[in-house]
Amino acid sequence: LVVAVAAALALFACGGAGFDPQSKVDSVRMFGVRADKPYARPGETVTLEVLATDARRDKVRPLKITWIPVVCMNPREDLYYLCFLAAAGAGVDAGAASLIPPFPLDGGALPGAGGLDAGAASPGENPLDRIPRNIDLGAFLPQGPTFSFRMPDDAIQPRQGSPPYGLAIVFNIACAGQVRIAERSGASPQQVPIQCTDEAGNPLPPSDYVIGINRVYSYADRTNANPIVEKVTLDGADVDLAKGITVDRCVASKRADCKAVKIDVRVPDASWEPNPNEVSASQREQIWVTYYSDLGDFQDEARLLFDTRAGRVSESGVEYRPPYAPGEGTIWAVVHDNRVGAAFVVIPLHIK
Repeated sequence: LVVAVAAALALFACGGAGFDPQSKVDSVRMFGVRADKPYARPGETVTLEVLATDARRDKVRPLKITWIPVVCMNPREDLYYLCFLAAAGAGVDAGAASLIPPFPLDGGALPGAGGLDAGAASPGENPLDRIPRNIDLGAFLPQGPTFSFRMPDDAIQPRQGSPPYGLAIVFNIACAGQVRIAERSGASPQQVPIQCTDEAGNPLPPSDYVIGINRVYSYADRTNANPIVEKVTLDGADVDLAKGITVDRCVASKRADCKAVKIDVRVPDASWEPNPNEVSASQREQIWVTYYSDLGDFQDEARLLFDTRAGRVSESGVEYRPPYAPGEGTIWAVVHDNRVGAAFVVIPLHIK
């Protein structure tokens, strides 16, 4: 269990001495993106949904969720950064990757982009290169918490050492500023060339933006449903999510002595699906939850809910310690499975 939770935390945090915990929210944050179909069949429409917030103290510019309207299909070895290279250099074993404008852009063709929304690029051309560099793209790129695309009919490709599958990668950014596409740097091939800048084009600090790299898989004979959250509990009692959680502020002189409460999420057994990606037929999905808050702190930022073999974990609650001052805040809980499924819970938090 310890190893599993540590692995889950590694997906979200780059911790170390002197760093705030990943669960502390005081900046622009994008907690996750879930697909209504984490595994989509060819021809199906997939809708992605963002869970994000803006917890900056000084909100000089409003937060916007912006999507790059090109779906990257099957980059070599599933490496996301190859989506930004020339199409001829980003292939898989079966051929070159596809970079496909999923639907016509609502804002019309980009200036100088040669009609990005008109169709696929010519052979060897990366359609991302048709987006002009170093200009504010806010008026032209799709914005909002959701984005839809159609899984291509030819998405599924042969793979060495595994059953055939397709991988669609969609990029987005939560940015409190202007979104620009930067020139690629040869010194940093893994860098995503999406920028969040001020009006003069100067890059904004990391507290003002988050870049998302979102994956959706396609199999001919496999599906995956997002986990379901049945309920949230506070010290064992069900929480009314419309009203949220109310707790007393901490009055202890030492932080470690603050009275903690236990928060847990309940996921039904039906969400613990078989995992045909594993060699052993007895293995199922791993399911875990990560917590975030803009007030107080958690003893553990992530907890395992279902083990791949043993099933439900009996003790899955986390201890939450309230802050010293009263206030209004939020707790965000994101439930994940290890096949890119996710569920979101937003809990109003009242400190009295």
